[in-house]
Parts: sequence; structure tokens; C-alpha cells
Amino acid sequence: MDGRVAFSFSLLLDRPRGAGRRRAGGGGGAAAGGRPILFHSGILWDGRASASYNHPEQFEPLLEVANLRFSLAHISWPWCDELIAVYGKFLNARTSRPEVSVEMYVDLTPGTPPIYRRDALTKLFTVGYDVGQNAIFGSDCCAAGYNTSWTREWVQRDNGIYDELGLKPAVRQAVFGENLKRFLGLIPRTGERVLPRQGE
Repeated sequence: MDGRVAFSFSLLLDRPRGAGRRRAGGGGGAAAGGRPILFHSGILWDGRASASYNHPEQFEPLLEVANLRFSLAHISWPWCDELIAVYGKFLNARTSRPEVSVEMYVDLTPGTPPIYRRDALTKLFTVGYDVGQNAIFGSDCCAAGYNTSWTREWVQRDNGIYDELGLKPAVRQAVFGENLKRFLGLIPRTGERVLPRQGE
């Protein structure tokens, strides 16, 4: 590394922000500085009527932010299918618009209750999109008082699902560590991306 400190922050959206244009405009500074953004997505346990601001489709305007790396947290539960569709859209955008340089990641931090986890991970890893280098495990625990037993349970649960799916060791290693390093800009992407095209 060259002495730079990778920094990421999480944004919680719980009230109107002037819709997507402002959201897209807000990502430019982070992208210019090479910093990623982790957005909350999915139901927010905040005691407010905030769900309509956290749907994955609300993040489509980020397609216009050059060189941005961003992630949507919690697999966007309960809108996991919508998240997968939006992820596919971001990949596909590169086939018709070569200038698109934004990169979307999927944060796997539990937001999904255990009974939904298998369904969400199965869809994400078998839909056919190139997601192996763009899914990041997270725990939602704070460094102070980190809940290791709770996190261990989720790691075991996820690995059990990955066993059933036949997920390769290299993909698991990426999900549990390498992809976070890439998200933070500490290591480069390896290999060529597979882009979904209409009619394929």
C-alpha cells in the first residue's frame, strides 16, 4: 500500500432526499477520492416510516457516478429479488454503455432472518450473474463488544448453505475477505467480468 488509508462509511436513508438525482450527486465526492460507500438497503429498524427510501431500485441513479464503488447492505431484505435484479442491471449497463464504470457490491450482513437466508443466498449465487467477486460477508457487530458467538453462527449457517450450493473455496475466500479488500480499494479485481446480455 502507498500510505493511503481506505475509508468507508454507511449511509442510512430514513426520509426523502430529493429522490435519486441527489443520491447520485452525493456519490461523486467519494468516487473522486477513491472511497467506497456502504448504503443501508432493506427494512430499517428505526421506528419510522422509512422503507420506501431503502428499496434497491432507488439506487439506480448511481449508474451515472463514474468510478464509484458502492454496496447495498443486508442483501436488501426483504427485497432480495429486487436487489439481484438491480445488480444484474448494473452489470448489463456495461454492455450498452462502455463508459459506465460504477461497481456495485452486495453486502451479506444478516438482515435476512435465518428462515430467509437459504433462499436469498441460493438466488444470489445461482442466478447466473458474476457475483463471486462482489459479495461481502458482514456481521453488523460493533468492534467494541463484538459478538463473536453470534457471528460464528452466521458464518456456520452460510457455509452450510454454500456446501449445498457447491460454492468453490476460492469464492468463499473472496466473500469472507478478499472482496472487502477490493471494495476498500486495497487490492485490484482479478479476471474478466462476465456481463449478462439480453437474450442470453
